[in-house]
Amino acid sequence: MKKIILLFCFLVCVWGNAQNQTLFLDKNYQEVLREAQQSNKPIALMFYATWCQHCKKMKNEVFTDADVATYYSSHFVCMAIDSESKDGTQLKEYFQKKFNVKYYPTIAYLDAHENLLNCISGEFKKEDFIKEGLLALTPETQFGTIKNEFYKDVSQGENCLRYIVFARKAGLDATSIAQTYLKTKKEDDYFTELNWKIMANGINNIEAKEVSFINLHKEDFAKVSSPIRVEKKLVFLASDNLRPLAELTDTLNYFRIRPIAAAFHIRKVDSLLFKFDLTICANAKNWKKYQKYAETSVSDFAWKDSNTLIQIATDFKDFIAEPKALELAISWTQQAITLGPAMNKYVLLTQLYMKTKAYTKALESAEQGKSIATSFGWKTDEIDRLITEIKTKKK
Repeated sequence: MKKIILLFCFLVCVWGNAQNQTLFLDKNYQEVLREAQQSNKPIALMFYATWCQHCKKMKNEVFTDADVATYYSSHFVCMAIDSESKDGTQLKEYFQKKFNVKYYPTIAYLDAHENLLNCISGEFKKEDFIKEGLLALTPETQFGTIKNEFYKDVSQGENCLRYIVFARKAGLDATSIAQTYLKTKKEDDYFTELNWKIMANGINNIEAKEVSFINLHKEDFAKVSSPIRVEKKLVFLASDNLRPLAELTDTLNYFRIRPIAAAFHIRKVDSLLFKFDLTICANAKNWKKYQKYAETSVSDFAWKDSNTLIQIATDFKDFIAEPKALELAISWTQQAITLGPAMNKYVLLTQLYMKTKAYTKALESAEQGKSIATSFGWKTDEIDRLITEIKTKKK
């Protein structure tokens, strides 16, 4: 019996080890490059993040597949690198003119001279992952070939679109590629299905003149695509260009570019601008401007969004002292409560009343919050503390 148990444990260990992928392991890039040059094999370089679930799924379910392991180990020198490590950051910077790591995982296929062959991002099934490897090995479908085919005759739309698609896969801005092609056409000739695809996929810089042209001719482009596609393109441009500036608190460029997006006159874009405006003003601690944007647009873009109402009202409580502004914050918090009661909402409403020295209303709010909390079985420690504080101030 003891021997059977030991044999079972041994088999479990062997099986467990077999499940640990050995295809894309963390390695030194220079050593991998030398191996590629000596073996005359291309490199498959995976950038991952430790928190990325797609990366983990690829490692656990795709790289462990026998067909994938055989194909890639036979045709490539494979390696992985933590994109957020020191070495990973340096390697991303080294390759940023050839490809950019925007999503995880990103896998770049390079020849032994570090020329980009193909680049993919995201999660792939095993069949598709093998196909991407085949594209990297086939001269006709390699990045350099597709690029050269376009530049042989930049007036050829199909070649332009193909190049744009591959450039986007590599995380590159394809705006200049699309513009090179469009310069060979008259503006009156832009309104074709192919030219729309080139503009929709290639023009990604919101400051490009083609963006204003699309905005002015929404209906014309809708005829060769659809109104929904045209709107989605403009919404994407606003989000992709302005979100990073807001999050990085780049106020100079944000407020320089913002009017372009505002000129789209699309409600989804206006809603994005409202959120970005608040984000950048909060990051910059420009509470006067924050107050202005909130007071102007909360009713239009946040009235049915409880979380946003509470966040804005909390910021007013913490950073704004004007009585009229605080009254607005109170009304926003009351609206959030009507959307669904929660302990933090009653606490905030009570604190806002206290800040305006409306202690009677503060006590009513606190006691109402405590009653609801008790009925739901929620903790009342914080609201009890506020009730005690209010009663002390009312004496």
